Parts: sequence; structure tokens; C-alpha cells
Amino acid sequence: MNSVYRQILKKAWQITKKFRYLWPLGIFAAFLGNGGEYQVLFKQLQTVAEQQTTLSIWQDNLKAILPPLNLSAGNLIPVILNLIFALLVLGLFLWLVIAAFGGIIKGAAEANQDQTNKTNVLLKIGSRKFWPLLGLNVIAKVIVYGFLILILAPLLVATFAQGQGLINALITMLIFLIFIPLTIMVSLVTKFAAAEVMLNNQKFWDAFKIGWRIFAANWLVSLEMALVIFIINILVSLALIIVSLLVLSPFFFFGIWYTISSPYLFNTLMYIALGSILAVSLLVGAALATFQISSWTLLYLRLTGGEKTYSKIVRLVAGWPDKFKKQPKA
Repeated sequence: MNSVYRQILKKAWQITKKFRYLWPLGIFAAFLGNGGEYQVLFKQLQTVAEQQTTLSIWQDNLKAILPPLNLSAGNLIPVILNLIFALLVLGLFLWLVIAAFGGIIKGAAEANQDQTNKTNVLLKIGSRKFWPLLGLNVIAKVIVYGFLILILAPLLVATFAQGQGLINALITMLIFLIFIPLTIMVSLVTKFAAAEVMLNNQKFWDAFKIGWRIFAANWLVSLEMALVIFIINILVSLALIIVSLLVLSPFFFFGIWYTISSPYLFNTLMYIALGSILAVSLLVGAALATFQISSWTLLYLRLTGGEKTYSKIVRLVAGWPDKFKKQPKA
């Protein structure tokens, strides 16, 4: 039983390094999430732990962005025009994100066959599948948050209203045991379904059903792959923090040193440092998104290519009998 993840991740890294025309697409595709599926766990832990603070923040934000409106004829037109402009910008950004995501899937599959392409061509190919890819992401959100809102949220509200600390903790744990696996599962199904859309021209609902069958048949491999990518994300994030500190420190200390003689120099140096950190972050984010999407695309090709794939756990268990065999005496 050969290693799965080592081969796939090595090939995905080679694609990321060699086919750098995928990186501009990675800048936008990164907005779909660059943290790995297991980051959902930490997000939900933080959300539940700070639920009261979150509600207060949302109330303040709504008051800020929705002040009392004077809906007279003279004031209504600018409000409508601003809303239309905001929706157009949001729509354009969403189109770029989804099209870039699809373009990387197509580009990674081509790169796996040592075929090259161009950034704008891949973006155009991804844009042709905008609606199926958007539909996959929408249906994933509907499943997860529909389950949360219709079932878990009423249970959570009713329980917390009783003020019983032990019961609250048990219900919260129950929610995690249900909601977190559901979220991770739907996310993985969506990845396989997106590959079906881009590589096999499937409609979004048919692709989602095929993605579910792929995940159901290879759920352990998928979860292990998600865990490996999550660990890689953590390591890259830590490295980026260290690099950011190394970049920022010289500018900061020089700014402090010269701040008395040149008051404006400190701000200038800080802007340069922050601009450099932003540029590095965009570059790393683009490469990381390209690497992640390429990894999932290669795993999809491996799982649907007819080659038998075993998880790391299965391979370890299968190798145990050999370890206990008696070694022949010399």
C-alpha cells in the first residue's frame, strides 16, 4: 500500500512552483477559505464562547450601517444608487472568486498532465462554470446553516434560557458533535463536486450527488487529507507571523530612533513595512490557495481514476502483522 498524501502533496507543490500563472487566480480563490476544514472547529468554539459579545457587535454594526433613513424623494435616489453600486462591486468580486477557484481546478488537472495554459484563459473557463460552482457553495451553506438555524439554534436558545450551567455545557458539546462533522463533511463533498463540474461538465446538483458518493466511499482518506492540509496551514501561518515580525522590527526601531528629528519618518516607515507585509501575505495566500486546490484536485483524480486508495490508518493497521512476525535467526 503506497503512500497517498506524500505523492499528492509533493505533486501539488511541484505544480504550485512550476505553474505560477495559477497564483493570480489563487489571490481571489483564497477568499473561499485558506484555513482547512478543521479550522471550522476553532471558529465555532469561538462563536459559541463569545455569543453574547457577537450579538452586541452585530447590533452596533447594524445601527452604524442602517441609520434612520429619510426616504423622501431627494434622499431615496442616492441610497438606491449606492446600493446598486455596492451590489455590482460585490457581484464582480464574487465572480472573480468563483471563476478563479474553477480556473485553478482546471489548471491543476492540466498541469498534472504537464499541459500549460494562461491565467486569463483559465479565468474564462472558470467563469463559464460560475453558476454551478456558486450553486454548490450555496447549497453547502444552506445545508449547514439550515440545520443550525432550524434545529440546533432553537435547542441552544431554549437551553441557555434556563440558566443551567451543566446542561448548557452538555448541549454545547452535543452541538459540536453534530454541527462540526456536518460542516466538514459538506465542505469535502463540495470540493469533489466542484472538480466534477470543472472536469466532467456536470450540473451542480448531479455533481453534488457524485461528490457525496466519492466522499462516502473514501471518507477516511478525505478526513486525513483535510487534517494534513490543516497542519500545513498552521505551519505556514506561524512562518508568516515570524516573517512579518522580522520585516516590521527594523522599520519600527529606525522609526523610533528618528521620530524626534523627523516626526513624519515613523509613519512613512510603518506604511512601507505594512505594505511589504501585505504584499508578502498576498503572495503566500495565493501560493497556498493554489497548493490546496491543486491537492484536492489531485486527490479527486486519484479517487476517480480507478486506483485503489487506502487511508494512513488502514495502511498502518494492515502493516501491524508484519511487525510481529518473528525475524529469522542469522
